[in-house]
Amino acid sequence: MEDRLNTARDLARKAGAIIKDNFGKVHSIELKTDLSPVTAIDKQINSLVAETLKSTHPDDGLLGEEESYGTGDERYQWICDPLDGTKPFILGLPFSVFMLALSQDGKILLSVVYDPYSDKMYHALRDEGAFCNGEPIKVSSEKIDEGYALVGADSFSFAAQLKKFSRGIEPVPGTGYKCVMLASGRGLGMINDSADFHDIGPGSLIVEEAGGKVTGLSGEELDYSKEIGGVIVSNGMVHNDFLKIAANH
Repeated sequence: MEDRLNTARDLARKAGAIIKDNFGKVHSIELKTDLSPVTAIDKQINSLVAETLKSTHPDDGLLGEEESYGTGDERYQWICDPLDGTKPFILGLPFSVFMLALSQDGKILLSVVYDPYSDKMYHALRDEGAFCNGEPIKVSSEKIDEGYALVGADSFSFAAQLKKFSRGIEPVPGTGYKCVMLASGRGLGMINDSADFHDIGPGSLIVEEAGGKVTGLSGEELDYSKEIGGVIVSNGMVHNDFLKIAANH
């Protein structure tokens, strides 16, 4: 796995440089079929990932948000979100991250999430812990009434209940950005009514290896080889509370 981890971190650095070089500039925006925005930067980074992985690990497949290849039957599948937080990027808000993970049989084995604005490189290997710039990170041990729940566009339907039971809610763009916040001990968790594999896959292992928990809305284990629905990501301490909120909703 070490060679694949090195490849992922090298790609993260290159992607981060592209993000920073183009941050705050006016970009042409296209709308995908689901009406979510995409820029040339999303596509450029996804293509960089595809070209690199075909060269370094030609037997692997790629499931990218903007570009994929392979049959899906490869032993290893890479999962890439080249610019998680496209809307903040368009608006000139520094909340976008690059995310890349390696999966096997629907389970995440390796993850890298890079925040180019703060130069923070997060990574995790299954059963080996989670790290930021090489230092171990851990989720918080706060109970539901002791901390803040993180919310985004896919969390608003749960916001009233989260605000009622927690100390409060804090809007934060980007699923990946929220994941690394939680893994670093900032925040209780989040509930999303929908998530794609590339949104949650890479961040999930980092949260779990930092001591947190990631499941579907009913507490089910997630399979990243299939469509992902709603998700709960938490510090573990509040997971049952969040499950009850999701069930009541």
